[in-house]
Amino acid sequence: MDQAEGQARARISRKKSGKKKPLVTVVIPTYNRAKFIKRGIKSILRQTTGRWRLLILDDGSTDKTAKVVKPFLKDPRIRYVRRKKNRGVSATLKRALSMVKTKYFSQLDADDWYESRTLATCLKKMRKSSRKVAVVYGNEKVWKLKKGKLRYKGTKVKRQIRGKYDFITFHPMIYPRFYRTKALRSVGGWSTKVPQGGRFAEDRQILLKLAGRYKFKATHKALYNRLRHKDNNSRIQNRKKYAKVTRYLYKTALKRWGNRYKAKFVWKKGRLKVGRIVRRR
Repeated sequence: MDQAEGQARARISRKKSGKKKPLVTVVIPTYNRAKFIKRGIKSILRQTTGRWRLLILDDGSTDKTAKVVKPFLKDPRIRYVRRKKNRGVSATLKRALSMVKTKYFSQLDADDWYESRTLATCLKKMRKSSRKVAVVYGNEKVWKLKKGKLRYKGTKVKRQIRGKYDFITFHPMIYPRFYRTKALRSVGGWSTKVPQGGRFAEDRQILLKLAGRYKFKATHKALYNRLRHKDNNSRIQNRKKYAKVTRYLYKTALKRWGNRYKAKFVWKKGRLKVGRIVRRR
């Protein structure tokens, strides 16, 4: 999409929203993702609903992120905040939660992007659900960046998660993560008082908190585009850090839920996961 087309679609999106109150804030936490973030921002401008706000929270980037984002700030629905010091993704999302004023909060990773109907679909699903539903998610298309070109690798279909103990052994991460803001605040949001200061597995952290008190709802539609590339935070050099955080998060969650079960951890494809849970004697 060229600049002229992007501006035209942005005008259409603004027109659709009219004077209606925004319902969802899309939060993009970013750190040194200047070469990727533009695609995600454009995907928000292409949404079929205009009832959104976009908050880009820069965790102290040292690249050209600010320069890339600047042209988009002409749209009054988009806000960019840069922190001077890098504090990690959990600290960034915690700050974002304190700034969000809409009923819903949707996270978009800086190297990924939405389908044009993502927000409209999630809004419809959430508004039809009970207040006990804290998260709406869907299927995700996976892409790989190779020699500067995007290559489609397939679509991951996500089943419905049925309760907190089911989520313990549910290992594919869910995308998009479309949250009820009130639910996020009720569980205390993201914490930095975990191993690695919350720099890793912030998604598991918040979802385990929510799973103990709320339900998750699947849409069964492909709503998210996830990019795999050499700079992903979850690459092999960080696996040991992830493993330490993973053990802590699951053990803490099970203890918080009454300590009736214990987790049996296994390594699968280089990642530490919960293979099963067993009842304590």
